[in-house]
Amino acid sequence: MPNALTTLPPEAENISRGGFNLHAGPIYRLADEDEVRRFALPVEEKHLNGSGNVHGGLIMTFADIAMSQTSRVVSGAPACATVSLTCDFVGPGKAGDILEARVQVTRKTRTLVFLSADIVVGDRQVAAATGLWKIG
Repeated sequence: MPNALTTLPPEAENISRGGFNLHAGPIYRLADEDEVRRFALPVEEKHLNGSGNVHGGLIMTFADIAMSQTSRVVSGAPACATVSLTCDFVGPGKAGDILEARVQVTRKTRTLVFLSADIVVGDRQVAAATGLWKIG
């Protein structure tokens, strides 16, 4: 795992273009590392729960967006729909952190994409997600 991102790299692309993604984000696309697609979410106060940690729903939203983006790229489809998403929360995220989603395709069929994602702050895991996306 890489060291924690303390700032976004200059090539980071804001992918929060509309709808709910604008409210949840900003979410950025980072450079790939081999077969791993990477995304970043700088944690703001609006992302925290009452305990001062990143809200679990926001972590799942981030995983869903990152995995959906990945499913569209690997399938070549203009749209893919989330069929299932499971998330295990491992540790807290805090204001000022930059969450990183590290997404991998575990299997692809003609109609489905299976993915996994580690949500991390540097080498510290915050969550692990798995999911299934319907192509088209």
